[in-house]
Amino acid sequence: MKKKQTLSVEIEKTIRLLIITLGIIITTLLIVFLVQTNQKAQQGYKLEQVRIQNEELKNLTQRLKAKVTDASTAETFKESQKLDQMEKPEHESEEYLLPEDNN
Repeated sequence: MKKKQTLSVEIEKTIRLLIITLGIIITTLLIVFLVQTNQKAQQGYKLEQVRIQNEELKNLTQRLKAKVTDASTAETFKESQKLDQMEKPEHESEEYLLPEDNN
């Protein structure tokens, strides 16, 4: 049989158990909070890196488009050495597709 204990002893045991339980709950919540905060910080860092890379790629795309536009202008094509290297056709004719266009 259990010995009967006084009310003050029961209260002290209950308070100790409550303090231990609250300590465990607070510690667990603190660990969960720190882990989530760390993960969010890592995701924020990755997001910032991807944003910077995206900006760099946009700048590269604009530079490449500018180069393509510059290279495809008529003046650049006329100044190109490849145009000078092209051979003229053997039979230059002034005939067009339709006979009435030759008049």
